[in-house]
Amino acid sequence: MGKDGSHYDGMFSKYSLSPQQIAVITGILLDALVVQAVLVDNNQRVEIVLEGHLSDGGKVNTVVNDIYNMKFGEIFNGFPRK
Repeated sequence: MGKDGSHYDGMFSKYSLSPQQIAVITGILLDALVVQAVLVDNNQRVEIVLEGHLSDGGKVNTVVNDIYNMKFGEIFNGFPRK
């Protein structure tokens, strides 16, 4: 894996993650989006309700501004590992 995040670019291409899906994953990991509900119906259809604030003082806006021009690999490498 190189420092340029190319490993993660390949991973997202392999699993066909859209920019919207990557944004949601990042928002959850950075605690900018909070799960409010997980709903499952009789047909095992799952609906997940997320909440975040887009206001100027909201955490989502701050996170988006901080990571706007970064590759996902750079962001992911910033998380502490256990």
